[in-house]
Amino acid sequence: MGTMSATFEQWLEFVFNHPVRKRGWYWDEDFGSRWEALELTDALIVQHMTRLFLEPEVLTSYSLDQVEQGLWFLLGEASPGCSSRALLRHQAALLDRVACIRAMSGFFHDFILAVTPGHFDPKAPTIGVNGAAYMWRDIFPMHSYMRSHVPGPTRAEALLSIVEKWKLGAELHDAVLKEMADELELEIEPEIHQATLSVMSEVLDLPSETCQFSALHGLGHWHAHHPEQVEQIVDAFLTRHKDLRPHLIEYASRARLGNVL
Repeated sequence: MGTMSATFEQWLEFVFNHPVRKRGWYWDEDFGSRWEALELTDALIVQHMTRLFLEPEVLTSYSLDQVEQGLWFLLGEASPGCSSRALLRHQAALLDRVACIRAMSGFFHDFILAVTPGHFDPKAPTIGVNGAAYMWRDIFPMHSYMRSHVPGPTRAEALLSIVEKWKLGAELHDAVLKEMADELELEIEPEIHQATLSVMSEVLDLPSETCQFSALHGLGHWHAHHPEQVEQIVDAFLTRHKDLRPHLIEYASRARLGNVL
């Protein structure tokens, strides 16, 4: 890229234009050099992600499998690009980071709602864009932060348990562990927490079980830090919607108390 940072179009191609395979392209040995060549700052990553969430029609050039692969790259807590962690670090302006998180609501409304089935079975394999939508708040890196800041294991023990499940090679294991450890020292601003809760509340009202399960899944994880708000959001949802299928009502009742995996 020379001395120029990647444009939105170049970044989009880098994230989504890859053959789909079991082990994502971003685990290739040359990933680091290719990623560094984009010369992306946190501010620019946030800007590009915000535009993507606001203009999901740019994804029509890619297959849904490519989109799924790219979403896991952007949001995955183990992703070597650490793109969505730019939303937690303080290098980009807080207002811009909040705007990016809020744009996720529109992405669910304008894209996820259109490309995923209306019915959802949380016991079925979480694959494709459907699976990425359901796991959105699980793979979002703030989830690692939340799990390491609840009563119970020490922060070091919690962090190690998160990384161990990925079964990475020794060198990559240590690198990811250090990256996450550094970022878990951050104090995430209240505005980030509230923007995330607001998005989950809005997605919960979309006319799709895929979106509703996704939001409830996230709310269940947020219950440990925001029990009153989560309970209020879920209670209001159940009051507004009287025609929900039994398995969704049951899952909502569990999410309301933080009882989700």
